[in-house]
Amino acid sequence: MAKVKEKRSNMALKVIGIIIAIILVIAIVATIFIAIVTKKQDDTKDDLVYVGGMLSSDTIEYQSEDAKGLEKNPILKIMQMVWVFCSDGDAKKHAKQTPPEVNMIKDIPYIDDGNLYHQLDVFYPSDASESDRLPVVIDIHGGGWMYATKDLNEYYCRAIADRGYTVFSISYRLVPDVTVNEQIQDVALALKWINDNMKNYPCDSESIMLTGDSAGGMLSVYSAVLLQSEELRDIFGVVDAGLDIDALVLTSPVSYMKNGAMSIYMKPMWGKGYKDKETYNYMNLDEIIDFADNMPPTYLITSSGDSLAHEQTVEASKLLESKGFKVKLADYDKFNGKDLPHVFSVLEPFDEIGTETIDGALEFFDESIKEHK
Repeated sequence: MAKVKEKRSNMALKVIGIIIAIILVIAIVATIFIAIVTKKQDDTKDDLVYVGGMLSSDTIEYQSEDAKGLEKNPILKIMQMVWVFCSDGDAKKHAKQTPPEVNMIKDIPYIDDGNLYHQLDVFYPSDASESDRLPVVIDIHGGGWMYATKDLNEYYCRAIADRGYTVFSISYRLVPDVTVNEQIQDVALALKWINDNMKNYPCDSESIMLTGDSAGGMLSVYSAVLLQSEELRDIFGVVDAGLDIDALVLTSPVSYMKNGAMSIYMKPMWGKGYKDKETYNYMNLDEIIDFADNMPPTYLITSSGDSLAHEQTVEASKLLESKGFKVKLADYDKFNGKDLPHVFSVLEPFDEIGTETIDGALEFFDESIKEHK
């Protein structure tokens, strides 16, 4: 009997050993695969994949001091790979779309440091002249704070420009090259550049809408609050852009970074030791909103199929409304029997429902301009 038990025990140890060996092999293979997929690229090559931590240069230092160590975070490393695959899917979506022809001025540096992320684009109608004074839309792209540039939203911006607006589209540096706080600083510098230079484009400087989707929605609403508070600007270390925003359009904004299961991904983006930083107390929208005396009229867009940000968008809407600010929530149900995904109107701006959604947001902007004037 003792020999039988010993034999079973040895067999169990062998099985456990085999399982551990298999797990180790899978882990090693996965690590190698992720390293290959996320290999750094020289920023002078064509067809760059814009995912944080993947650009290298002989002249530009992409990683900031405050972000050092983030590139080793295993969750962020896995997400780098995820965003690489997302870039392929977004390219295929764009290939199926036919955007309108508009005037485009691409890759304008808002900080003259050679960093490819410190650039913006300007779009306006093809029949407009530089002396025209068109309402202004400033767009901040999404991408989970780790992915993409302004080019991700080019077709969306062209769709807006074609309706009679001048559109500025902003890039900003990406995690893990920088922290979220440094992205907020980038956006403030881009907004200041726009405020200082919009006179050179067909812009009505008294009619401005700020918009963003997903992570860009968070950066947009934070920027709108920071514009109103010198105290908060000191905490975040941002410049005063000096802009007066007439309307804020937020598409699926992810502006509660401490909440939910995704917080394990989002909180480290504020840098190593984020809990010890002054900004730790201001990582959710409800922690900064009282710094704003007069938020611009705000239009929020989400959908029942928005698994990433439906709850957050509704929560932001309720918060702004509770503070007495003008808010409108466009919460779309299924369209033609299908769920509408996260930031559907930005990804598919020429679909019937995408067109309808953009028109609704711009109508809200136009109404806000009239009320402001």
